[in-house]
Amino acid sequence: MLKGATIRAHAWLRRLGEESLLRNGVYIMATTAVTMGFGFLFWVLAARTLPAAEVGRAAALISAMLFVAVFANLGLGQVLVSRLASRAEGHDWSLTVTTAVTVAALASIVGGAIAAVLIPLLIPALKGGIGLASFLLLPLGVAGAACSLVLDYACIAERHAKHALVRNTVASVMRLALVGFAAAAPVPGTTWILAIWAGSFVIIDVFAFTRTLPALGHDFRPTLEGWREELRAMRGLIAGHQSINLGSQASAYLLPVIVSARLGPTENAYFYTTFMLASGLFFIAPAIANALFAEGAHNPQHVGRDVRRAARHIAMLAGPAAIFLVLAGPTILSAFGQDYAEEGATLLLILVGSALFDAGFQLCMAYLRIRGRLREAAIATWVILVLTISATWLLLPPLGLEGAGVGWAAGKLAGLCVALVLLVRGSGYAAGGRRRAASASS
Repeated sequence: MLKGATIRAHAWLRRLGEESLLRNGVYIMATTAVTMGFGFLFWVLAARTLPAAEVGRAAALISAMLFVAVFANLGLGQVLVSRLASRAEGHDWSLTVTTAVTVAALASIVGGAIAAVLIPLLIPALKGGIGLASFLLLPLGVAGAACSLVLDYACIAERHAKHALVRNTVASVMRLALVGFAAAAPVPGTTWILAIWAGSFVIIDVFAFTRTLPALGHDFRPTLEGWREELRAMRGLIAGHQSINLGSQASAYLLPVIVSARLGPTENAYFYTTFMLASGLFFIAPAIANALFAEGAHNPQHVGRDVRRAARHIAMLAGPAAIFLVLAGPTILSAFGQDYAEEGATLLLILVGSALFDAGFQLCMAYLRIRGRLREAAIATWVILVLTISATWLLLPPLGLEGAGVGWAAGKLAGLCVALVLLVRGSGYAAGGRRRAASASS
């Protein structure tokens, strides 16, 4: 009996592995996990190699670099998911990818240059100990990170996220191997760390153009012949997807700033640590939703079936992770200090509970993206942003750290409700249109 159960379980796992929706989602999650894990080791080694002041300045610049890259890529990764499935192999497919990467590179270089000018003015504390070379490297790093994100989505769009995992693993290992030489480098430690990050992105971007994109099987040849027409075709998608990205991602960046402003830096240390621990749960639903988006772009006629499959996969993967965080979270937080465990325990429970709302919301966003209803998706994400920020600002003083958790959960719940209303309303309009068309034809 045990042998039979083992055989059936093995067959079930094999079938899941052959399903592109789950396979793509797992590779996306693995990419995030590898990047986070090696990133943690990178900063541990940096802290043991360089003075704390240099590490702090480098961490601030790397955070700024990645932050600008997220916004300067203009949602072009999701544009590729929407567009590549309908593009013919060869010139058309190559033109779409090359145009997207070129636009992302130009926009991010400009964004990085602006950041390099503004950061010393807005944060005078970063001026000391940072040479001109660091600020010259910043636009290069922003461009490399933004292009890398777009190229990752080219792999996701073709349901081959394994290539994105390989590229990001190589970059992470490269950074970890080089940071140990920071003390012996002929440049300041901050500049060395920034050079490592910028250089690793450039290397894996070149690798993507020479190896990864051709391996996707669409006869890729870099070309910009016809880029004006392609950019015009992309314009509406860029506006829609970037609006969705800004609305959905900004709150995670802004919450630590709000907690610092309302409760002070010490309380923010407790919040940030707890929020980062909970983020180990929050990347599961977006990964599966991105895989669902790619699946729907190729097979929109099966979107209902794929949404149900995606929901089951999220439950299968996030359920055990949520239970683990509930049971082991306080112990993990106590590794940072007993105050972290005491201050963050209730906040962690609230954040874990809100993951249910986030999972439903991510599935709604994937469905709306597949159907091309980008305006409605953007409305739902901006509801989350506005409510999360305003609720957190109001609730922090009376509730303490738990106010940030309640504000986060309230924003996710409101966004889910708005998305569901828009989905039902849109379905009703579509059904009414079909009935009117049928009546007219008869």
